[in-house]
Amino acid sequence: MTSNLRIGKTYRSQLSYIILIPVFFIGFCFLYNPFGMQEYFQAGGMGCGFHFVMLTTILMAILALTRLIFSALYKHIPFRWWHYIVWCFGEVCVYSFFMALYATLFHPGQAGYFAVLSRCFSYAYLILLYPYLFLILVQIIRNKDQDLNTEPSDALVKFYDEHKRLKLTIDPAAVICIQADANYVIIRYMDAERVKEFMLRASMKSVENTVTQHGLVRCHRSYFVNPRFVKLLSKNKEGMISAELLQAEVPSIPVSKQFYKQLSELL
Repeated sequence: MTSNLRIGKTYRSQLSYIILIPVFFIGFCFLYNPFGMQEYFQAGGMGCGFHFVMLTTILMAILALTRLIFSALYKHIPFRWWHYIVWCFGEVCVYSFFMALYATLFHPGQAGYFAVLSRCFSYAYLILLYPYLFLILVQIIRNKDQDLNTEPSDALVKFYDEHKRLKLTIDPAAVICIQADANYVIIRYMDAERVKEFMLRASMKSVENTVTQHGLVRCHRSYFVNPRFVKLLSKNKEGMISAELLQAEVPSIPVSKQFYKQLSELL
């Protein structure tokens, strides 16, 4: 659970959560009457069906909003699996508060909001545990399948010096940026949560084909950068553009105007 999260970064990739979780909720409530929910919401002459539809609508609205926020953050923050699990628990927690509010307003005879909150927590967590676990397991299986179907030699980027000698083999996802420095290139990369540097006697031109094939893009005459590590692009008063990185210890990288559009479209 300490590994990086790998799911789709677009809002469309979150639609499975927004649709499948509410569908499971209303179907489970109707078919199995979990924890006596049908009797509990059988009030006001409208029947439990009306209440279940309303609760499902509330759940879908909450997920639509929270998944929009998540997809926006995920593009700029490297989530880990345990971060994501905490996020999922938070979504259910938010829904529990709204369920308790609904029960207080539309369920007569309740002593008050906090009197039903604990009961709504039980309903929400014990029911929604199943679809969340199912979707998370499906994503883990997809990630494992991608790993198994990827050839290790193709997945790693290999850096050779000017004499064609192999000097560094690394996961391209760990490479932050590459900087030209006279007759060398400086490769900055992540290793066990720390930023490290490797100086390679080679030219930017000699490594260009290799690094661009593995997802890095040129942003300046002297720099290649991995878009997943770019926090934001900023422009100063003089009109100079720079890329601020997620790792605070790595200085901002200059971005040439000719490469700005290509890089910004990848963020």
